[in-house]
Amino acid sequence: MNQTMEAVTKYKDITLDRGAHCVTRAGREIPMTPREFALLETLLDHRGLVMTRSDLLAAAWGYSCSGMTRTVDVHIQRLRRKLGLEQDIKTVYRVGYLLH
Repeated sequence: MNQTMEAVTKYKDITLDRGAHCVTRAGREIPMTPREFALLETLLDHRGLVMTRSDLLAAAWGYSCSGMTRTVDVHIQRLRRKLGLEQDIKTVYRVGYLLH
């Protein structure tokens, strides 16, 4: 974790607590896998910027992939459903994802 990052990040009614490694929405804890947590953390930290699938793979899985993979897409779909962010996490065609 970057030393300058806040321990708690908020987006609308969602709170990501790095110290407790938990995510809440409207005060209710939302179960997250480590990968989902890392993806959400990356999207929140880069809010307003398009993150490529490679960027997200490197951030959440710690590796890059030279070929196309659906792994990021599947995890993004799960995040959207779990947190009700269907309208907030945008797909940027053939590039990646954007949280605005």
